[in-house]
Amino acid sequence: MRILHLANHTDTLGSGAVNAMIDLACAQADDGHHVTVASSGGHYEALLAAHRVSHVRLVQRKNVFALPAMLSRFRLVVSRERPQVVHAHMLTGAVLARLAAVRGEYVLIVTVHGEYQKSSRAMGDGDLLVAPTLTVAQPLIARGIPAERVRVIPTGTVGSLRYEGAPEPAALQHPNIVSVAKVVERKGVFDVLHAFEKVLDKVPDAHWYLVGDGADRMRMIEAVSAPAFAGRVHLEGFVRDPRSYLASADVFVSGAVSDTWSVVLNEAREAGCAIVAARAPGAMAALDEANAGWLVQPGDATAMAHVVTTLFDDPALREAWAQRARQGLERLSVARMHAAYLEIYRESLAARAAHANDARFEPKRHREQL
Repeated sequence: MRILHLANHTDTLGSGAVNAMIDLACAQADDGHHVTVASSGGHYEALLAAHRVSHVRLVQRKNVFALPAMLSRFRLVVSRERPQVVHAHMLTGAVLARLAAVRGEYVLIVTVHGEYQKSSRAMGDGDLLVAPTLTVAQPLIARGIPAERVRVIPTGTVGSLRYEGAPEPAALQHPNIVSVAKVVERKGVFDVLHAFEKVLDKVPDAHWYLVGDGADRMRMIEAVSAPAFAGRVHLEGFVRDPRSYLASADVFVSGAVSDTWSVVLNEAREAGCAIVAARAPGAMAALDEANAGWLVQPGDATAMAHVVTTLFDDPALREAWAQRARQGLERLSVARMHAAYLEIYRESLAARAAHANDARFEPKRHREQL
């Protein structure tokens, strides 16, 4: 099968959508398919090449004035690669692929990674739309996209080819909380900070390691400069491979409530962390409805702090939750995601072929009716 993936970039910026796309493209190529990624490029190009995935440069940005040039470049890519399936992972690629499509030239699959984005409705022009959870799929249907065109495939990153070998655990102080998140309000990092402040009341020698960067970093720096946090909060910045931190975590904590699927929860489970997360649809899906991690109400710093201190105080309980995190990981594997996408690719191609056959014989039926 000839597959063309569209993404804004292939860089290691911590984007769950890009990471999942890279995993999928590599798995498809390893399975013998002809796979191309079109993007503005980035660090993952070397990995793609190692797995025989072609990369072509296609700048995709939300700029109506750049649209003619993007369309021209996209059509050139399509004429050269001759994809049977175009798989768009972001809004601009979905729009390009639909505007440029010649009837019957390819099927368009669109993955909606973030329902919180208002633009997700504009991605509805695909032959099939894929959402990571029912919570994302249902609003799309409510907005007018036919239910038969929507599928649900969990975001699988377990067994990712983006990493090589087991990580060396980071040298962290204990007891500790580890969070891996973009440092922006909607990722709940300030909720975790408020919870950590309460943890220090009960466990004054605790540490919090925040791995990530973002627009609210300076605000976070100011917040943790308070005397109560002196020497206890460690802002580690962006780390391409956070697994060394996960390997040394006593408790992994996520405060994100808007994520439709937080890929880092997959990684925390794979690392065998005891996990505490804000109760949100994405976290519930990634944590098997609280079977693989503790869930607390969003913004409830007291409840989050209570769970963390309970896990600190009871090593046996902490290990039990670490074991629970490791169970059922096959559902979150790259292999399973690859198989699920391959199935809907084939389904879409079969539907397109059937439609083409119907159209071919339609004039004859009209003549018979006359």
